Amino acid sequence: MAQIPRHFSHQHDYSSRLIYLVSFLIPALTVFLYFLVQKTFPFGHHTLLTTDLGQEYIDFYSYYRRVILGHPDQLMYTFSSSMGGPMLGTWSYYLLSPFNLLMLLTPGKWLPAGVWLITILKLGSCGLTMAIYLNHHRPQLSRLLKIALAVAYALCGYNTAYQLNIMWLDGVYLLPLLLLSLEYLVKKQRWWPYFLTLAFSLFTNYYIGYMLCLFSILYFAYLLLIRHPFKPKLGQNILAFAGGSIAAGLINAWLLIPTYLELKTTKATYNAISIHWNVEYNPLKLLTKLANGSYSFDQMSSGQANIFTGGLVLLLALLFFLQPQIAWRQKLTAGLMSLFLIASFFIEPLDLLWHGGQFPVWYPSRFSFIFSAWLIVLASEALCQRVALKLWQLTVIGGSLIAWCAYLLLNTSTYEYLTINNATVSVVIGIASFFLLIFYFSPQRSQILLIVMSLVLIGDSIANYRASLDQISYTDQSEYWNYTAIVNDAVKKLPTNRLTTSRLEKTFNRTNDDPMQFGYAGGAHFNSMQNPIIGRFYDKIGQAAGDNFVNYKYGTMVTDSLLGFKTWLDRDPDNDLLPAVSGLQAGLSISSWRPDVQNYPLTTQSGPIFIRNNPQALNLVFGADQAILKTKLTTGQPILNQERIVNDLVSSQSYHTLFRTVNFEQVNLVNVKRNAQIPDATYTKTKNDLPASVTFTFKPTTNDAYYLSLGSNVNDEQVDVTVSGDHVPINENFRDTILLNVANREINKTVKIQISFKKPSVWLQALSLYQLDNAAVKQAFTQLQKRNAKLTQVSGATVKGMLTTESGQVLMTTIPDNEGWQLTVDGKKLPLEKTLDTFLSAKLSAGKHHFELHYEPNGWRLGWVITCLTAISLIIFYLIQRRRTRYHHRH
Repeated sequence: MAQIPRHFSHQHDYSSRLIYLVSFLIPALTVFLYFLVQKTFPFGHHTLLTTDLGQEYIDFYSYYRRVILGHPDQLMYTFSSSMGGPMLGTWSYYLLSPFNLLMLLTPGKWLPAGVWLITILKLGSCGLTMAIYLNHHRPQLSRLLKIALAVAYALCGYNTAYQLNIMWLDGVYLLPLLLLSLEYLVKKQRWWPYFLTLAFSLFTNYYIGYMLCLFSILYFAYLLLIRHPFKPKLGQNILAFAGGSIAAGLINAWLLIPTYLELKTTKATYNAISIHWNVEYNPLKLLTKLANGSYSFDQMSSGQANIFTGGLVLLLALLFFLQPQIAWRQKLTAGLMSLFLIASFFIEPLDLLWHGGQFPVWYPSRFSFIFSAWLIVLASEALCQRVALKLWQLTVIGGSLIAWCAYLLLNTSTYEYLTINNATVSVVIGIASFFLLIFYFSPQRSQILLIVMSLVLIGDSIANYRASLDQISYTDQSEYWNYTAIVNDAVKKLPTNRLTTSRLEKTFNRTNDDPMQFGYAGGAHFNSMQNPIIGRFYDKIGQAAGDNFVNYKYGTMVTDSLLGFKTWLDRDPDNDLLPAVSGLQAGLSISSWRPDVQNYPLTTQSGPIFIRNNPQALNLVFGADQAILKTKLTTGQPILNQERIVNDLVSSQSYHTLFRTVNFEQVNLVNVKRNAQIPDATYTKTKNDLPASVTFTFKPTTNDAYYLSLGSNVNDEQVDVTVSGDHVPINENFRDTILLNVANREINKTVKIQISFKKPSVWLQALSLYQLDNAAVKQAFTQLQKRNAKLTQVSGATVKGMLTTESGQVLMTTIPDNEGWQLTVDGKKLPLEKTLDTFLSAKLSAGKHHFELHYEPNGWRLGWVITCLTAISLIIFYLIQRRRTRYHHRH
């Protein structure tokens, strides 16, 4: 075989490197320059923080830095996660991208800048890997067109819309490498590149990795079916594909098995139980998602698939099916693949298949980047056919283009994101692309034509990126940094053991993941891996909870002490320091109306924040009466449930009432009438166009705390609540009855609770007023505190200490019962029980005991055994294969 001239090889290598570099730089610079123009920190006052990125992921990155830089004990488990929770699933979904290591270089206020940097690099990497794929898949394709197609992929609708879900982008840049490795597998029966790529995909994000597994099956089948002849080496290919796929899963068993078992008790509990062959929306809506700027804030929550890939790519993908040079078998197979992907966007069972059996909560069609990659594969095939287009082909393409353009222009008033400007841009680019295709497939074409084609496609992609992101609002840097700096200063004033051995809460918050941001043990959390047992317990005691969040904002002095909230960060609404704080609305405004917190002694002050100490707070572990093992909680009865818990913890001998019902002295109706002469009636406006309200008046007879109960039917979309003129926030979702603290230390003062109606008719479900017996609560918890365990170590997954119990008492904790906890008492393992359907407990003999609670993810050891055996097997297989190859070369 003739050798390739060295100078030609060097030119080819230089050309490839240039393609890769430019394909990386254009999308990377697009992201950089767009947000530079938007005055993003450190060049201005904006950030990339929006929706979940600003309310969840940024706090996880703070936790990530803390674990890597000094607290590895919190890797598996942390008490910063809703009373305490396992973290391996969170790592495998959010935090294992290698790009996250860059976060170690961006502390404090620079963390949002780290997010910006990673976004730049990930979108640039998408362009790089697609260029690598195209350079190997279709080497004869023009360099300019390779770059343009790579940029179109990097700036596709999915990356533009979902770049804020930064943990998903690893799968996007790995997909082109996966396609290339599958093609290599089918051609050479070499499965190592496929195995490594798929294994890395599953490692960086199991969720997107699962989607890549599904598409790997489809693309592998496509590659087999388009081969001619079909049968040779079919068995070898299937074995290689199956072996590589299985090995990719097994090598990640240390991560995937514990994650799967954690999912079964968290996220997977919300999977669809029954499947219906429903059409989720009119498929014609997808036509608008091919247009420029087809995105908005509403599209995040309930839109259609983000499939914009550029007008030129769209026409080329259509042309693929019209080119007679391409075998009918390939076109038929590609057509079936295309139909399956399109149907997956709106047919319910297929949608569920791609999303692991669960409907997405926000961010629909999270696999749509696969469709964009598929369009580019088809477009690259079409571009490699050098035959002039016939009239019938032009007629089909032109007719389709006219129909699409007409649909866009006629529906600008139907779709809020489809502005007349965006529709016009799409029409102009579509028409320009049509004529460019005519010239491209003509017998003679110039380099200028290739330049123009590339610029049109790149320009289309950049224009879509800008038009789409202009629809989204972002958090100011001051809103993030001023808040985190102020709270960090307050947290740093606390003793280290206070942060680890007891819980902390605040009457304000920026996000539900503040505990993750600041590293304290808290009662709030927002995470798709949220453990549902905490939410169900919160429902029963009058707290806010949902499928993926909990928030301790409707507490009482009973639940404060019960759950060990020893430290409280509070702020005075009239504090003179607050007006000077920029971005106040981001977090320092009151979110939890808790006047009763002021009953806790003030220990120190940090700027506008008061640090208070709850002297009745219990430790994480304490002794309790064995009656608690049988306590059952009732739905919709937070008052009754709190009383039951406290009484059964203290003693089963007698029952002490902690709350009593209080009647309102006066009820004043303004422009409303009610269907019954009781507070929790249905209130209907008399005149819909006028303000309407009801005011409940009472005068406390003691300095105790008073609480107003409200059912889950009441929320801030229906009513506004004020207490003596002060606004009481109820803007957090809740699924059961909550308790609002409406009075504290206000003996003989008139308290007016005004509820203003936003809807024509509102049912004030479960509305009632209760007085807490502060003295009885203090007496009960003083008695329980005598049984507090002496904690010697609380570090992530380990809790150690000493506990003295009497006959008839048990070891009780407020540690959630996650699978994986083990209890050792006096050197012997003892079984754990679940109390209140939520917390760990254990039966002990009377006496003084040394105990250790240790958490290890369920399936952790089994996973590592499988991973190690797989690694050893792969090494042996590689050595055998290498030896055989050398033997064949010798002979």
